[in-house]
Amino acid sequence: MKKFLIMGLMLTMVYSVSAQVNFGPRVALTSTKISLKDNATAIKEGDGEFGYQFGAFLRVKVPVVGIYVQPELLFSNSSATLNNGTDDVDFSFNRIDVPVMVGGKIGPLRINAGPAFRFLTSAESDLAGVTTDVKNNYKDSTVGYQAGLGIDLLKFVFDLKYEGSLDSFAEEGQGFNVDQRMNQWVFAVGFKLF
Repeated sequence: MKKFLIMGLMLTMVYSVSAQVNFGPRVALTSTKISLKDNATAIKEGDGEFGYQFGAFLRVKVPVVGIYVQPELLFSNSSATLNNGTDDVDFSFNRIDVPVMVGGKIGPLRINAGPAFRFLTSAESDLAGVTTDVKNNYKDSTVGYQAGLGIDLLKFVFDLKYEGSLDSFAEEGQGFNVDQRMNQWVFAVGFKLF
């Protein structure tokens, strides 16, 4: 009888913990723009460019305080344009992004915010059809922030977030010698496997 009671208690605990954890794949469409914080002569910000992200999310609910923590691991491809005074210079960046969102629910909506850790894997510029590796012009890692809204429908997870930069991602003395900050809008869709 004790074995059945202990087994029943353990199954109840496992079910209770699994009800507090969600995990699944995530894809996103991004609109990225490089903002120039310095007064740069002959360099102008371009329009936002579309990119994408894919990876996974984990959401852990903290029932006592009514919040959740949601780390994500994402491969991100983003593009941006700057104008050097005469021509548009197109940039392409590949990164590993690790946002860690903290949030809560108000009715069906989720509200969340948190830091976003970015690790650059490659960077290229394209000027007049000539592609150049410019990874050395940028920092290997930077920290930004994200804030946004989301909603869960059945097993689908929808999020609209804004991501900003806390510091310049350009190396000093390299490339355009100005304070460049990458900002982007993110529309993400995930699916809860459990």
